[in-house]
Amino acid sequence: MPATPEALVQRIVRLEAALAQLQAANQQLRDQLAERDQRIAELEAQLRTRGKGRPQANAAPQRRTGPDRRQPPHRRHPGAFRTLVPPQDVIHHDVYPGACPHCGGHELLPTGQFDDHYTQDIPEPKVETHRWRRHVRVCARCQRACQGQGDLELPEAHLGPRVRLLVCYARAHLGLSLGKTCDLVEQCWGLRLSRAGALGHLRWGLRLFSPVVDRLWQLLRQSELVHGDETGWRINGDNVWLWCFGNDRLALYLIDQHRNRAVLLRALGENFAGVLVSDFYAVYDGLDCDKQRCLVHLLRELARLREKLSDYLVEQFIEPLIELFKGAMALGKRRAELGVAAFEAERSGLWDRLDELVWARIPRQADCVRIRERLIKYWDELLTFLYVEGVPADNNAAERDIRSVVAARSDGGTNRTEWGAQAFACLKSVVRTCAKAGRSFLSYGLEVVQARLRGQPEPLPVDTG
Repeated sequence: MPATPEALVQRIVRLEAALAQLQAANQQLRDQLAERDQRIAELEAQLRTRGKGRPQANAAPQRRTGPDRRQPPHRRHPGAFRTLVPPQDVIHHDVYPGACPHCGGHELLPTGQFDDHYTQDIPEPKVETHRWRRHVRVCARCQRACQGQGDLELPEAHLGPRVRLLVCYARAHLGLSLGKTCDLVEQCWGLRLSRAGALGHLRWGLRLFSPVVDRLWQLLRQSELVHGDETGWRINGDNVWLWCFGNDRLALYLIDQHRNRAVLLRALGENFAGVLVSDFYAVYDGLDCDKQRCLVHLLRELARLREKLSDYLVEQFIEPLIELFKGAMALGKRRAELGVAAFEAERSGLWDRLDELVWARIPRQADCVRIRERLIKYWDELLTFLYVEGVPADNNAAERDIRSVVAARSDGGTNRTEWGAQAFACLKSVVRTCAKAGRSFLSYGLEVVQARLRGQPEPLPVDTG
């Protein structure tokens, strides 16, 4: 029996109601999914910001670049970018398109719009020839003839001070051999220079800067803090030692055949009253002064032993020492945040823990015994940085000063003669000290040349006030 129109209408109404319910349920699900997607996006943004994201198990490793690159908190630093301030003497170049890059048309109509693009470059190198015409004058008082001297005129020399200083800089700082230095001067400036001539310029630099370096050694001996380190060197194939002493203002180098107490006394003197920061090399025991032994060296050795020794020794002796000295270094960084009483209380607690580790627990394993004996021997030189403000817990400053020397040695940039080694140490001292003072070695060298020609005392690259 066919349905009546009234029944069909009622069925249509019921279907429309059911459809409306389904549409409402569908919209509700869509809203829930949208909220969930938004929440997931917020969580991903927080993970990127905090650097706590975890890669997917099967995801291919990707190189992280830009601000999303995740690094340990203590290594984060803002990116460095070149800030170009257009100088006043800008060389202008008007660049016009030759053809339309879209259709190739050559009829281009002006719009009055343009973009400025600044680049910095060096001018084409060229050699300047200076003629110093020294006029002869007769003194009206004594009737004797006399001549003047140019401001940068080197007597009896055919090359000026800038060339000689560049040779010194290339050898002492860039680590170039004499042959490469001569090639650099010829390729850039078209100036022919022989190896023998370059060697003579190094000898000239030694004579020029020796008085400056002697005065810098005097300043270093009067400093309140000095870092010391040494590394191997070679003179004509024989093994010698290159020493480095410095602080935040100075960096001085010394090449000697010995690695003993005499070199230490030669560098700092017997009456050095500052704090000497060094590694655990026994030669530094020969200087009677306050010392801070490098805790980073100690932590490196403890970390190696942690991979070598048994779990029991690591848990009972090695790991507690690592945590103690790391805590001591962290305490030194929080000195300004803590009050005097709180700082002294934590420092006293460190001594109590160290005393317990060294004296209460006596390991019999050979490496542990060696570490324990070292701690006992240098007991008073482990935590000096917690008593003398401004003293670091590590010897990283000296290692940074000596790093370029190690690189030069690896490239074969050692010396063949004793005087060549002296010249290298002298020039390297001046170059590195200028870098710490934020000064150009070439500009400072010209000041020294001018002072020498005028018979005046040579200026120092650092402020002595």
